[in-house]
Amino acid sequence: MHEAYNVEWLLKAPTQVQFECVTAFDDTVLVGSKQGHLLVYNVNPKPGDTKLDVCLLRFNKTFSKKCISQLAAVPELEILISLSDGVISVHTMRVFNFPLVATLDKSKGANLFSLDVKRVTTLTGRTSVMVRMCVSVKRKLQLYYWKKDKFLEFREDISVPDTPRAIEWCDETLVLGFRGEYKLIEISKLKQEDLFPIKPQEPLVTKLSEKTFALGNDCKCILMNTEGVPIQNVPVKWKEAPEAIEYDEPYLIAIENEIVEVKTTDDCTIQQIALPKSSARYICRSKQGRLYVASSAEVWCLHAVPLAQQIRRVLEDKQFELALKLTSISDESEDDKRSNAYHIQNVYAHNLFEQKQFAKSMTEFLKLNTNPYSVIQLYPDLLTKPEMLHAKMCDRDSEKALLALIEYLTEVRQTTVGKSEWMAGESDSKKHNLMQIIDTTLLKCYLLTNDALIAPLLRLNRCHLKETEMMLKKFQKWRELIILYQTNNMHKCALDLLKEQSQVPESPLFGTFHTIMYLQQLGSSHIDLILEHATWVLDQNPEEGLRIFTEDLQEVEHLPRPKVLDFLLKVSPIVAIPYLEHVINVWEDKSETIHNALVQRYREDIVKFFAEEKNAEAEALRAKLLAFLETSNHYNPHMVITYFPMNSLLEERAIMLGRLALHENAISIYMRMLNDVGKAMEYCENVYQKKQEGYKTIYVHLMRMLIDPPNEPHQERLGLNTTPAKPDVEKALLILDQHSNEIPVTGVSI
Repeated sequence: MHEAYNVEWLLKAPTQVQFECVTAFDDTVLVGSKQGHLLVYNVNPKPGDTKLDVCLLRFNKTFSKKCISQLAAVPELEILISLSDGVISVHTMRVFNFPLVATLDKSKGANLFSLDVKRVTTLTGRTSVMVRMCVSVKRKLQLYYWKKDKFLEFREDISVPDTPRAIEWCDETLVLGFRGEYKLIEISKLKQEDLFPIKPQEPLVTKLSEKTFALGNDCKCILMNTEGVPIQNVPVKWKEAPEAIEYDEPYLIAIENEIVEVKTTDDCTIQQIALPKSSARYICRSKQGRLYVASSAEVWCLHAVPLAQQIRRVLEDKQFELALKLTSISDESEDDKRSNAYHIQNVYAHNLFEQKQFAKSMTEFLKLNTNPYSVIQLYPDLLTKPEMLHAKMCDRDSEKALLALIEYLTEVRQTTVGKSEWMAGESDSKKHNLMQIIDTTLLKCYLLTNDALIAPLLRLNRCHLKETEMMLKKFQKWRELIILYQTNNMHKCALDLLKEQSQVPESPLFGTFHTIMYLQQLGSSHIDLILEHATWVLDQNPEEGLRIFTEDLQEVEHLPRPKVLDFLLKVSPIVAIPYLEHVINVWEDKSETIHNALVQRYREDIVKFFAEEKNAEAEALRAKLLAFLETSNHYNPHMVITYFPMNSLLEERAIMLGRLALHENAISIYMRMLNDVGKAMEYCENVYQKKQEGYKTIYVHLMRMLIDPPNEPHQERLGLNTTPAKPDVEKALLILDQHSNEIPVTGVSI
């Protein structure tokens, strides 16, 4: 605790006068008595003394015929408002005895009023004052505003469930206290909201700001906002139930039985001032740092200890938040205030860190816009030996410290860097270096707390490369190390690591899957690297390895296909055909080279399968080859026919001869070598329907072959089993009958 206020006894009531209410402004104190007297005092410091000089300026015994229940002054308008005998009256302070200028007749029966005084400085420097008043009359609230020297009603009366015992304005909200509850009324919408019930007692409502207030509840004060929501979890607790409460920033001052208790709004007891045998009942504030406490017979003044003295004391007590509040209300220049506040807040932030209140400490550093490197230096182990900090992570404090740092650095990197005063005028390289420090520190924190966040951070590619590489290796974060290499275009390092880890069963990179995925993303500019590292994958698993070159990705589709094909033929010929089929059927490649290559691969494998007596496999592949030769228009028949033997794969040869418009040779293969007239006829029909070159005479060739079959002794030399050629005039006549419209008369010369 420290002394926030000095208390000084001011005056005693004149004989046979009982004080009933008190109000004050500037150096003026106005006291209303039970007898209807008004006493006006001037209170000023004595020259060369800390004591106060009190002077009675007026003693108006005819101010009212009845007890004065309440007073309120508006010095800018020079008016005094009083409540006496259940009526609101307005007096002018321009004339010596404050004579009556108006009575609000409608207010008869009033028990309470409350003023809302707003002071606005205009662009010309003048102060404009707006005054509103709420008057409680039984179960009605009357609302007035001051205009042209009188109060006017500004809306209809508001009904309430009981007679209010306390009223306070908070902007556009009225806070009401009844004997058993508190209520809010939003004036613009006439919306009423119940807050909470209380024991039958006199309610206390104290305004803190335009949006916040304090409500008395026995020996406690609940701090709330105009939304009806408590603004802090802990209430302010008093030694005894207060008679009255006033707010003098940053303190709440309560009158209790023979003491005045001073607290902060966060329930820190600052001072307890004894007023022996005082029976004090009233308290009012005249200006910042000066309050008056009154009983029915005496008045005391509470005047604040100089703020500089208070600030020194609270800093000694390490009450930094209070020191900041006191600094904000001091009468120093704005520059001095900022400088002092920065110093206090910086000391406060470091003290919070020492007290292991890490999250609050980081919040203060954010407010201060502190250079992040200075904050990071509070974690020396993190900078030099993070593995030692890892050993300490069983300590709950270490984890809390790191989580607070993570939150701080995340906020800094999102909102602060580039906008901060300490970065103003710095070069881009310095800003980059700072971001590198921040992200590398974040990485270390994530390694120790939440490694799921490492990968997204690495993809931003701002961590220090060598230090990050070392840390990831030390913590065996192989997946994350791959991301680091990838984002820094260190693809060979990544692929070497993938190969190494593919052999370690307990590694998250075990097997070929991750290498395949990595290679698929590299693209044609890295084709040599892709081929180099695809070799071991194809050796281990050819089928999976083929995905390196066939995945549905742009990078894969745009790889140079001839080069890939040559590589596959050398390293893993077994996947050459699936690769070519994918390129042609899925990617719709129309290049002659690729189509020729597929024909050649089909032929080579068919010949090999027949040689190995794998007839089923050979026939299945032949079906594919025949279909491809029939449907593809992009292979070169002149070239590919040279690959085929003369004594086998005759049907394939016939198709290629047809593509070369050598139809007579093709028909001869079907009829003389394959002895299959049906296929010969099917061939002719196909040529005619497709209007291929020479289609007009196709049936002429067929009929000539039937009527006068040629002798072909070379068939025997090739080892082909052929039946002796016999004319088949009947079949020729049948064809002539069926296709008479398709045979040109001039072409028949049999």
